[in-house]
Amino acid sequence: MVITIGRACGSGGLEIAQKLAQRLNIPCYDAQGLLEEAQAAGCADEMQTFLAEKPVNSLLFSIAMENNGRGVGKVPFELMRQLAERQDFVLIGHCGNYALRGRPDLTTFFVHGDLNDRIERIVHTQNKTEREARHYIQQTDTARRHFHEFYTGEVWGEASKYDLTVNSFVLGMDETAALLDWFVRKRNKTAIP
Repeated sequence: MVITIGRACGSGGLEIAQKLAQRLNIPCYDAQGLLEEAQAAGCADEMQTFLAEKPVNSLLFSIAMENNGRGVGKVPFELMRQLAERQDFVLIGHCGNYALRGRPDLTTFFVHGDLNDRIERIVHTQNKTEREARHYIQQTDTARRHFHEFYTGEVWGEASKYDLTVNSFVLGMDETAALLDWFVRKRNKTAIP
């Protein structure tokens, strides 16, 4: 069982992923966790840029789109696939829904929320002013969109690319994690301990 969670900045996606992993008693991989796996596999150098989720310039994006399928994301995606063969886990971001597609045990989510709710969350969780939070969210979401499109050629956050998209502010972080847990259990038709 593999679960991927894409997220808009400030939506609480990482917190929800961690809570979901805890409920399912499986690991949650973020950038640091993937880097540790890459180091163990001897491919950390190839993973550095990928794990930073930095935006790419338009020239690199154009080249990547022409060459997509000829190596773009090969090392990181292969690492994710190898990890999925060994264990169940929750993966936050990093194009996991794309890299692991086709797996019968894959469940994909995208967590989002109203911009004002996300700004308020960033103000409280990162001690930023409202203006700083808005700018941070815009920069981060733009970077994530460019990153996702660079590596996948798909539109980031597009609902049809996920099993379920959810506004985390409707239920809150704990109840959103509970909803995702319920969804995973129903989708997998198993009684997960």
